[in-house]
Amino acid sequence: MSLKEATGSPPSKGNVNRSSRASNFHDYPYVASYVSNVFKNSHSEALDKARWQSAVKEAQDRGLDGSEQKKTVRELRQHTFRKARRHPVKHAQVLLNETSLPFFEIAQITGLNVYQVVSIKLQLREAA
Repeated sequence: MSLKEATGSPPSKGNVNRSSRASNFHDYPYVASYVSNVFKNSHSEALDKARWQSAVKEAQDRGLDGSEQKKTVRELRQHTFRKARRHPVKHAQVLLNETSLPFFEIAQITGLNVYQVVSIKLQLREAA
C-alpha cells in the first residue's frame, strides 16, 4: 500500500497496479458509516449484557432464584400430564391393538398388572 492510499487521498490515475481492496474501499463511500454502525452496535450489545448481568445478580441477592420456579413448573407439567392421561384400560386396549409390545411392557406403561393386560387382550378377541 502506498502512502497516498494509506492517508485516504484519492488514488492517482497513473497507479494502475492498485490492489482490488484499495479500489473497492474508495469506490464505496458508505464503508465508513458501516464501520461506525458496527462499533455502535457492539458497544450497545456490551452495555445490554452488562445490564442483564447486573439485573440477574440483584435478583439473586434479593432471593429470587430460578431453581424454585423450575420446580413448580416441573410439578405443574407432571400434574397436567396426569390429568390428560388416558384411562389405563383404554390405554392398554390401544396398545394391544396398535402395537406388538409384550404384555409386561404394556403393564409397565399403563400401570396395570400383567393378568389385567392379558384379560383385556382376551376380551378384545372375536368369538370364533
